[in-house]
Amino acid sequence: MKTSLRPIKRPFCGFSLENGYYYQEKELQYITHKSSRGDDTGIADVVYEIQKAAGFDAKIQVYVAKDENNCMATIGRGGVRMIIADHLFLNDVDKSAKTKWAAISIIAHEVGHHIASFGEDSHKAELDADYWSGYVLQKLGSNKSAATKCIMTYGTEEDTDSHPNKYSRAAMIEKGWQDAHNGEVDYNHCKNCEK
Repeated sequence: MKTSLRPIKRPFCGFSLENGYYYQEKELQYITHKSSRGDDTGIADVVYEIQKAAGFDAKIQVYVAKDENNCMATIGRGGVRMIIADHLFLNDVDKSAKTKWAAISIIAHEVGHHIASFGEDSHKAELDADYWSGYVLQKLGSNKSAATKCIMTYGTEEDTDSHPNKYSRAAMIEKGWQDAHNGEVDYNHCKNCEK
């Protein structure tokens, strides 16, 4: 059974191999089921570990999509925080980027949107989410090079309307990684954090 959820004029950030990173309002399709910890996709487990590493305990509902080639963060009806991910796509990302951290970095980035907030300025929102991706990846045991591998593989050379270039994004991932390594947090990248 396919379920169609609408973000109702809510922010949406996603990544796909075909389209790269994008930021828009979009109807979510091909959702097959809600994911829970311990299921065979492992996505909800990764989200849980990311939230734990970041110290972010807001409820995020995780949904599994089929044939979307995508992972995305959005806010649904009633302010429900959601991550929707195609687990086969995430497996492909790891294979093509040649690191187990690629899919985790994408999921961490999407969780980062929920930590930092989506914001009006999409470039700032993306960089804020990238900061949290780097921060969390360090806490989970990634080295700095692995933390930036995905964005350097799939990011764009130039800024797009919705996303900064891969070099700016990698620098922000490295900043988050370094802050976590140093036991620091830059709260300028977080609207939803208690300081």
